[in-house]
Amino acid sequence: MKKRSKNEPMRRDFFVGAIRAEGEGAAAEGEDSRRVALSLSSEEPCRRWFGNEILCHDSDAVDLSRLQDIGVVLFNHDRDAVIGRVDSVELDEQEHKLRAEVVFDDDEESERVYQKVKSGTLKGVSVGYMVDVWEEVEAGAMSSNGRFAGPCDVATRWTPYELSIVSVPADPTVGVGRSYDEMGEDNMGNEQTKKPPVADIGRSGGIEQERQRCHDINTICRQFGMDATPYIDGGQTVEQTRAAVLDHLAQQRRPQNVMVKVDEMDKFRAAATDGLALRAGIRVERPADGAGDFRGKRMLRLAAECLERETGRNTRGMSDEDLVRDALTGTGAFPSILSNVANKSMAQAYQTAPTTYQLWTAAGSNSDFKQATRYRLGEADELVKVNENGELKEGSVVESAVTTSVATYGRTFSLTRQAIINDDMGALKTLPSIYGAAARRMINKMVYKILQDNTKIEGTPLFDAKHNNLQSVALDVLGLGEMKAAMAKQKNIGGEEVLNIQPAFLIVPTELEVKAAQLINSVVDPSKANAAVNPFANKLTVVSEPELEDANTFYLAAAAGYAPTIEVTSLNGNMTPVMERAEQFDTLGIKWRIYQDVGVNLLDFRGIQKSTGAGK
Repeated sequence: MKKRSKNEPMRRDFFVGAIRAEGEGAAAEGEDSRRVALSLSSEEPCRRWFGNEILCHDSDAVDLSRLQDIGVVLFNHDRDAVIGRVDSVELDEQEHKLRAEVVFDDDEESERVYQKVKSGTLKGVSVGYMVDVWEEVEAGAMSSNGRFAGPCDVATRWTPYELSIVSVPADPTVGVGRSYDEMGEDNMGNEQTKKPPVADIGRSGGIEQERQRCHDINTICRQFGMDATPYIDGGQTVEQTRAAVLDHLAQQRRPQNVMVKVDEMDKFRAAATDGLALRAGIRVERPADGAGDFRGKRMLRLAAECLERETGRNTRGMSDEDLVRDALTGTGAFPSILSNVANKSMAQAYQTAPTTYQLWTAAGSNSDFKQATRYRLGEADELVKVNENGELKEGSVVESAVTTSVATYGRTFSLTRQAIINDDMGALKTLPSIYGAAARRMINKMVYKILQDNTKIEGTPLFDAKHNNLQSVALDVLGLGEMKAAMAKQKNIGGEEVLNIQPAFLIVPTELEVKAAQLINSVVDPSKANAAVNPFANKLTVVSEPELEDANTFYLAAAAGYAPTIEVTSLNGNMTPVMERAEQFDTLGIKWRIYQDVGVNLLDFRGIQKSTGAGK
C-alpha cells in the first residue's frame, strides 16, 4: 500500500450557509444577477489520518494566486464541467475565513446548477488545496502564532487550487476534507485499487480488467493534464500510476521563496490606522507610508472613503447616520481601522500604567486553565569524599510543590454612533486606554491583597511566627538588620539547610516613602549623630505602593529569580489584554470586548519579611 503524505492534495467541504446568491428578490443588471458569494475555508480543525488539521488563515499563510489568476468553478469536481469563474477571492483576517465571489456562465448546464444554488437545493461547496509548509504542534503546546492548541498539524503555507459546487458533500459527522486516498470515484477511483495488477490479467482472463485499468489510468491523468500513454504502455497498475502522479504534483508544488505583495487595500488600512492614531495623540514609532495624509481627516470622511474603496459606491448625499451604519456593517475597512487604533491606545495604556508589582514578583506562564505545578527545591545531600576507586554515591533531593492557575477577566465597552459623527477623537483614545490601565491595576491590587490579607499557604498565614517572617521593628538600620538576618536564616523544606536569602526590595506604603528613601540613599545612618556607616546604603530598591493601607507596615522582599514569593501567571506567556470587536446588532456604533487571562499565585514565604512597625 502506498505510503501516505501530508502534502498530497486535500479537500474540504462546507455545507448549509456556505453559499449566498446575490440580488435575491430583485433583478440585478447584467452579470451581477448571476453572482454568488461563497465561504471556502475556516480554521475549524479537520480530523485526518495523521491527526487534527488546521488551515491557518494569517495573511502570509494563504497563497491565493492560483484562484485569482485562473480560478474556475467546477461542478462535483469534474474538470470537464466548468460552470463559472472566480471573480474575486479574499482573506477575512478578522474572522479567519476565506471568501469568494463567483459568476456563473450562461450555458445550459451552468444555468441548471445556478438555479439550484439560487433555490437552495445545492448548498455544498468544496475547495481543493495543497499544503506546502506544516507546523506540528505537540500536546500541551501552542502554535507559533499563539492561536492553536496541540496536538494538531497547522498548515502555515497552503494554496487553494480548485473550487466546486457539490451535490453530495462528505459526511460532516466523520470529518470532512479527505485526501485523495480517502475519496471515492469522484476523485481518483480509490475503489479501483482493489483490482488485480497487470501481471495477473493473463491468468484471470482479464480483458475487462485491462479495459478498466486503462480507463482508470486515463481518468487519473486527465484530471491533472498528464499523458496516460507511458503508464498504460509501461504496464503500471492504477496504484502505481496514482503514486507517480502524486509524486509529480509534489515536485511541482515544492515551496518557493516568493515575495508576498501587499495589496492597495492593506496599504490603505495601515496608513489610515497610523494617521488616525497620530491624530488621536497616540504614539506611533514608525508610521506607515501615507499616514500623514489621514492626520487631518474626520472619522466621517474616513468612513466614506472606506465605503467608496470597498464597494465603489458614491457616498455623496448620504446622511451621516446612513454613512456610519453602512461603514460599520460587516468586516469592512472602517471598523478594522477603528479597532486597530483602539488596540494601540489600550496596549500603550497597559504598558505605562503606574504599578509596582512587576518590580518584585515573578512572571509565569500556564498552557491552559487547569492548575499547574511549581516545584520548590529542598535540601540535597552534601557532597562526600570520593574513594580511590572513583565511585560516586547517588544523592537525593527533597521537593515541594505549589499550584498555580489562570482565570479570565473582561469587560465590554462601546464607541457610540454619536461619538463617530461628532468626530470625538478623545473617546476613541480614552475609552480603550482606561480599560487597558484598569487591567494592569487589577493585577496590582490582587498582588498586594495577598500581602494585606495575609493569605494562607499550606494552611498557615503567609506572615506568621512559624515562618519566621513576622517582625515588629522600626524602619531604621537596626530594624532592617533584624529583618535581613531573619531572611538569611530561613531554612529549606526539610529544615536542615540555611538558605542565606538576601533582600533586594524595601516595600513601603506611600506614607513611609520619604523616610525609606532617606534611609536607603544615605551613606550614614540617618538616626545617628555620629555619622555611623549605613550598611543598607544603595543596597535596596524602594517600592512605594499606595495600595498598602497600613501606614506603619513595611516589607523586605528578595529578588524573584532566587526566592519568589508571588507569581503573576499568564496564559501562554501573553500578559497583554486582548481586545476584539464584538458583533452586536443592538449597538449603534462599534462595541469591543477586552479580556485578560491571568492569575496571581502565592508560591513561598521564605523570600519576604513583614514588620508591623516598632512595638506594633
